[in-house]
Amino acid sequence: MATVNGRSPQAGDDTKGLKRGALRIGDVVIMALASSGPTQSIAVGMFGLMLAVAYHTFLPILICFIPMIGIAIGYQRLNAWQPSAGATYSWVGRALNPQAGFFAGWIMLMYYTIGTTSLTVPLGTYFLSFFSNSAANNKYLVALVGSVFCVLVLIVAALGIKLSARFNWGWAIFEYALMIGFAVAALIMIYGTGLSGAVHTFSSLFTLPKTGLVAGLLIAIFLYSGWDTAAYVGEEAKGKQAGSAAILSVVILFFIYSFVIFSFQGIAPFKVLDANQANILAFVGHKIGGGFWENVMIVAVLGGTLVSLQAAVVSSGRISFAMGRDRVFPKFFDSVHPRWRTPWNATILLGLLNIVFLWGTTLFSSIGSALTNIVSTLGLMAAIFYFLTAFTAIWYYRKVITKSAGNLILGGIFPGVGAAFMAFVVIYSLATGVLTFTNIVFGFGLAILGLILSFVSKGVGHAKFYTDPSVSFGDQVDAALDGPEPPSEGFGV
Repeated sequence: MATVNGRSPQAGDDTKGLKRGALRIGDVVIMALASSGPTQSIAVGMFGLMLAVAYHTFLPILICFIPMIGIAIGYQRLNAWQPSAGATYSWVGRALNPQAGFFAGWIMLMYYTIGTTSLTVPLGTYFLSFFSNSAANNKYLVALVGSVFCVLVLIVAALGIKLSARFNWGWAIFEYALMIGFAVAALIMIYGTGLSGAVHTFSSLFTLPKTGLVAGLLIAIFLYSGWDTAAYVGEEAKGKQAGSAAILSVVILFFIYSFVIFSFQGIAPFKVLDANQANILAFVGHKIGGGFWENVMIVAVLGGTLVSLQAAVVSSGRISFAMGRDRVFPKFFDSVHPRWRTPWNATILLGLLNIVFLWGTTLFSSIGSALTNIVSTLGLMAAIFYFLTAFTAIWYYRKVITKSAGNLILGGIFPGVGAAFMAFVVIYSLATGVLTFTNIVFGFGLAILGLILSFVSKGVGHAKFYTDPSVSFGDQVDAALDGPEPPSEGFGV
């Protein structure tokens, strides 16, 4: 039996870890969809996408779908090897290089921490729009309201994964039904009344934009990103269902984004959408159904954004917990609440850090420019850790991917397309100046900081993860509880 810190763990030790088998596949899918947050992502990213590619929004969404499926397959295969709260951090660190694993974990943490700013800003904006349009455009009031919502979702995330899943289910049903209904109504309006955006919407469906495609791809990556939350709750899911949930989430997101954005973009001229970009979905609701439906849309954005924010807190808490468990982060992050079975310290600390980022961003930018900068930066960060995951999936299974056509397609070609696409987007963005100064400072500045911290962690902490990443602290506990790990058929390095 494996030992942990010099002793043999018993079955009762599992009560000290995350709650195993707490989530069904439907719960995991809902949490993944909530993290991507179609309602809030459209509220934040729709106009930015139109600004990049005009009415050609369907094309970047379609182009990104193919590599995203490949990357999701990579997640599924790696999750079959090792369900881990750290996901890409653990997989990259064990299969490729410990420093690269730390770097991946750091990038994911920055994504889910900085990313909450793109959630809390529309939370404040849409909530305040109930009372006053001027209040909705006051960045200080927006940040204050967003901070209150941050505290509320932090409490939900800290009180157990089952509560988080229930919280997501209720809002998911409401917001998806509403968004699809509004999209159908928008198409009826466009087709029936000949709105000014109609001709542009339909004529641009499969045509290439003259400029801005790569910028549009970065925003499309942001729209999809978040489905990987399925992997971070892999230790708490029944069996190894988190990988299948990730693939299903990507497919659902493709249909939602392509249909809803395609429908909404044609209901008004571009200049009118520009004038309402801070609360664009409220404008869509009013345009389609009047004041009542505008308020319903605001409620949908609020609810959808709340569950997205909560899923982000859940994800960041589990990633940092896994890094603390392996001692590449301070042991402080390894603490699990004995009753709620959540990474208590990590969840609270990172949840409060979200508020710090919210105020920092709000105080130094207008709401519109802040959202644009954040969305592009998040797309860049997501591209980096998605590339690392897809490449790791190929590397780990490299000895078997040529043994059958199925292995070659699922284990090599699909993840390979995903990795190549993400690498292209990052390199092309740098080479052509698509990224703004803010994007580069936040995206690559924080990435470089992560690299530096990986060496600091190794030198200061002396974690065994850096010298023998093949078995982590959490893996030893799982091995003792579950019995021997199934043979890998030579998959590993």
